Amino acid sequence: MLEKQLDSIRKNFVNYLGSFSLSNKSLKNYKSDLNHFTGWIILKIRSFGSYADTLTEAIPFISRELAKEYKNYMIENSISPKTINRRLSTARHLSKYLHSNEILDIDFMEQIENISSAKKHRSPASPVLNSFRGYLEKEKVSGNTIKNYLSDTRQFLNWLEGQQLK
Repeated sequence: MLEKQLDSIRKNFVNYLGSFSLSNKSLKNYKSDLNHFTGWIILKIRSFGSYADTLTEAIPFISRELAKEYKNYMIENSISPKTINRRLSTARHLSKYLHSNEILDIDFMEQIENISSAKKHRSPASPVLNSFRGYLEKEKVSGNTIKNYLSDTRQFLNWLEGQQLK
């Protein structure tokens, strides 16, 4: 409970959203999407070996690169395009709020576009990933572990591809 009281960014952002005459359903969706983003980024920060418990504590870690990873994470986990786009919209509102209030010096969602419903949501399986999947299946690795390993590998390959474009 104290944790939520300490999360002033979250509280102020929700109050900011409340000033827009949103329907109860829209406000509920914004809060849900904010919860999802906050949970994801806190876990991501902890995977770096740092510690954060609230959105307020996560602010220094937020970057455009993390925004891209968030979008890729949702795509790789087969979240519906409608949900992904709604969550991205919430993140855009959060980004604009943080930037306009000088809490962040960047709009971290700049150039992060919605996905198309017609777009294939998973990257085409590369021969390397197919081979890796076959190896894991041969080793009798559990289905969830295979899914997680392939997701991590895809994310690494996306990151690697991004490094080559720089």
